[in-house]
Amino acid sequence: MQLSSVELNKAVIPNTKAVGGEAVEKIALDLMRGETVVKHVDDWTLLKGESLLLPTGSYVVKAYSADKNRMSAGFEGFAYYAGQAEVVVEKNVAKSVEIVCKLVQCMVSVHYSESFKRNFKTYSCEVENHYGTVDFIQDENRAAYFPVADLTATLSLTNTDNESFTLQKMITDVKAQYHYMIKYDVTAGGTGDFNITVDQSTHNYIVTIVVPVTSDAVPNLHTGEANPWGQFAYLYGTSDAGDESEPIVFQYKKTEETVWQTVNAALGDDGVYFAKTGQLEFGTDYHYRLACGVSAGTTNMFTTENYEEVPNLNFDTWVKSGKNWFANPDASDSYWASGNTGVTSFLAGSKDPITVCVEGSEAYRGKAARLSTITGVTLVKSAAGNLFIGSYKTNMSNPSASVSFGRPYTGARPVKLSGYYKYVPCPTNEGSKPSAEELPVDECNIYIRLWDASGKEIGFGEFVGKEEVTTYTRFDIEVVYTDEKAKPAKMTIVATSSRYGGNFEGSSVVGRVGAGSTLWVDEFELSYYK
Repeated sequence: MQLSSVELNKAVIPNTKAVGGEAVEKIALDLMRGETVVKHVDDWTLLKGESLLLPTGSYVVKAYSADKNRMSAGFEGFAYYAGQAEVVVEKNVAKSVEIVCKLVQCMVSVHYSESFKRNFKTYSCEVENHYGTVDFIQDENRAAYFPVADLTATLSLTNTDNESFTLQKMITDVKAQYHYMIKYDVTAGGTGDFNITVDQSTHNYIVTIVVPVTSDAVPNLHTGEANPWGQFAYLYGTSDAGDESEPIVFQYKKTEETVWQTVNAALGDDGVYFAKTGQLEFGTDYHYRLACGVSAGTTNMFTTENYEEVPNLNFDTWVKSGKNWFANPDASDSYWASGNTGVTSFLAGSKDPITVCVEGSEAYRGKAARLSTITGVTLVKSAAGNLFIGSYKTNMSNPSASVSFGRPYTGARPVKLSGYYKYVPCPTNEGSKPSAEELPVDECNIYIRLWDASGKEIGFGEFVGKEEVTTYTRFDIEVVYTDEKAKPAKMTIVATSSRYGGNFEGSSVVGRVGAGSTLWVDEFELSYYK
């Protein structure tokens, strides 16, 4: 095999890097067979004209910019090109390979109209995505290179009245090999406008952003930091305006929208205005500001928390292995867990499982979980029917350590856990805490708990059932947060047929339970708006 040429695709690269038809860019080369690198050179020209004797078979030749990080952003030295070609080596046949390398990033440049320059004394633009940030100082003419991802352009400027403010716009659906030409223009009044035109023949995206000649942000309305949740946000701000003739409100909107939504602001004892937005979308950027009449403060931005699915909340997925039921798509306690494997084992006395799948008339919809309390269990004396997010592994020397509550969770903070349940409590006949006088009849328990990354509990809510309920009834549990700014790192949801069935002393359960107490649960749901 012989490398005949490695060229840059000049048709899609606005500033050609070539001299006399040869690429100036230093291109490395890997000759691959499967996942194995058969040959590597930092400069492909070292193999130019050389014949490589190879075993017959299929190969891939990869060429790419040497000594560069394709995931960095910056000016000239950050351009990254790559290409590859497949070739089949045959016996006694010379194969010539040609590779065309394309720009794998996008280009960005910033331009200003003459009318814009006349209306603003100073200006600069910062363009960023999650790979890096590039500052385009005033009248910077060079183009920068960015790995492909949504771009945010933040314009900082001072007008001829010495008012300083910023304007931020996002460019989405960014593509490789395109030149994004951001052009700033002005309008005589009103709010900024945003327009994108595409010239496919020259691979140019022309992004025109219209900027008001005066800032609409008044200095005595101060927009504070927001506290965004999954489907709502708390907004904060202060005012130095004194006796306002019109009410103070908050305005908010999606980044790409032009119409502001309004919510009345309340004044707290600390002198800070606050409000809660209406229902928002998960994982979405919003702009917001404090306003009074036609006056508005500076615009800030927040992003709502992302939605993260919790598997099998409706309890329709089950697998049975031997005696044991598992509320997962596999025969293990891989997400939801129970104490089934402990009570059905030989060491525990080979009892029937305490948590099983039911359907038909025993379910609210589809399939459901039935949890039953038993007594006479070897070593631990009693076992409450249970189902929880976490893991279970029988620990005979320390049974209370068999259970580990919680799984990683970094999604939006839930504000409510809802579902349906039935419960038949039985008179308590085992355990001492609380006493028989204090707890003559069993109680069920359903709860949710969240922890932050340090292991500190930040949210909790529970439901305690004390009465017999023979038809499925809805429950709603409010999640109360002790720290309303902390983010979750782990979460559990627990259901048990006996509220105190998990209380141990030594190897025995001392929590008071009633043999035969049975809890049915189905169709759990988390809510994120209140």
